[in-house]
Amino acid sequence: MNRFAEIEAFVAVVETGSFSAAAERQGVAISAVSRRVDEMEARLGVRLTLRSTRGVKATERGREYYAHCLRLISDLNEADSAISGQDRPIKGLIRVACPPAFGVRYLAPLANQFAASNPEIHFDIELSDRPVDLIEGGFDFAIRLGHLDDPALTSEPLFSVRYVVAASPAFWDQYGRPTTPEDLTGFPALAYRVGPDPARWQFSRPNGQKLDVRLSPRIVTNNGTVLVDAAKAGLGVCLEPSFVCNDAILEGTLETVLDDHRTYGRDAKLVRPAARPLSRRAEDFLDTLRGEFAITAPWEIGE
Repeated sequence: MNRFAEIEAFVAVVETGSFSAAAERQGVAISAVSRRVDEMEARLGVRLTLRSTRGVKATERGREYYAHCLRLISDLNEADSAISGQDRPIKGLIRVACPPAFGVRYLAPLANQFAASNPEIHFDIELSDRPVDLIEGGFDFAIRLGHLDDPALTSEPLFSVRYVVAASPAFWDQYGRPTTPEDLTGFPALAYRVGPDPARWQFSRPNGQKLDVRLSPRIVTNNGTVLVDAAKAGLGVCLEPSFVCNDAILEGTLETVLDDHRTYGRDAKLVRPAARPLSRRAEDFLDTLRGEFAITAPWEIGE
């Protein structure tokens, strides 16, 4: 049993979509590729591929395993480069998870630039507001907001998150612009789903005094972009990170209030599995992120 030969055959089948194309890529017989994938599935006791007259596709479990296999191949190539003493270009897969609003607007352009400068780098970017399993999913790292309680993970701060209270100009004209947090009481809230009462918002006055304000929930969801779009449509007031609202604020479709009051103090963190060292390729990309956000986040207006 040659497990690495199985892995190479499986990856080739997934990427080419057929046993014949995979065999041609590897320079072996079609029967050898088919046998190796069959033996892998039998050994694992899991169906990894779906085969039809139209070709071969990976199952859901197969796609998960494919990501792990890419990592193994990439790590082996990197180990070969390190031990040979040659300064070869970085290559392989970088797998990242982050919130959609941040990923689309800020991480994706940096990933595109990094990939353009490193032609043998591949990205797999998971955009989700829910924490994914970094270890089970084979992720290099994730960008997360808030606290970290998992001892299997380690983290470092990337940037401080500033939350803003925002709504459309038409909404403020209708309801009035609040000068204190209490003025928000009963306003229709576009609330992020967190905790038992997402429409109860916490503020700190300029003197440090804390207070909670209860709004009337109109839309509750776990996606900040949805809330910003609803706020732009005049449906309510949102409390969102400035990086989510920044474009709308710049274009004038949202206006902030209570800027002298603080809300939730959180950091965006780079989170990764504690027991698995970062590959050189992932560390290089992390350096790009650190350099971009270490001094002043690009969305912070006037700061």
